[in-house]
Amino acid sequence: MENKEIYKRNLPHIQPSGQIFFVTWNLKGAIPKSKLLELRNEYLKKTEGLTDREKINIAAKLHFKNFDNELHSNSYGSHYLKNDKLAKIVADTIHYWDNRRIELYAYCIMSNHVHAVFQVYEKDENDKIQYLHNIMESIKKFSARECNIILNRTGNAFWQDESYDRIVRNSKELFRIISYILDNPIKAGLCNERKDWRWSYIKDSYNEFM
Repeated sequence: MENKEIYKRNLPHIQPSGQIFFVTWNLKGAIPKSKLLELRNEYLKKTEGLTDREKINIAAKLHFKNFDNELHSNSYGSHYLKNDKLAKIVADTIHYWDNRRIELYAYCIMSNHVHAVFQVYEKDENDKIQYLHNIMESIKKFSARECNIILNRTGNAFWQDESYDRIVRNSKELFRIISYILDNPIKAGLCNERKDWRWSYIKDSYNEFM
């Protein structure tokens, strides 16, 4: 994929280097194509012709809420990440880039999707400009290969191609997103406290959240 700050797939992605991003990615089939298309069309309809950034931001938040509700419905697809071996592969792959090309703040690995928030460094160790889609491509490609080996699957897509991402614009929004990420397993009824979920992570300097 061409390295650039703005590109379109099903949805527009604005990914300037050096920013903090909230990213959600999910297993292939976690949301049916028909539902993804429905959600996409709803978002595009609400934002058509809009130039007001705040209204676009509100529409984007609503789109994510609907998207995330579908992921949490547990109605579709596989839930491979219930397997601790596979969840560990995903966690290790995310951590690999921490302090190399990203500063990792938090993540949570659920049965069919992952939420994470991190800052993408402006440049890598070779002084090359970094973009979010480079990081996500690496995380998804490596973890998919390793997970498919354990599952004895060949030639099958593991992750949905496109991820959801948005820029975190200030510290207040960052704190809200971190809380949202850490509360995911509690809302799903998988644990009673944030610290009890094995596949959640929070940067040491934000330990107050746990």
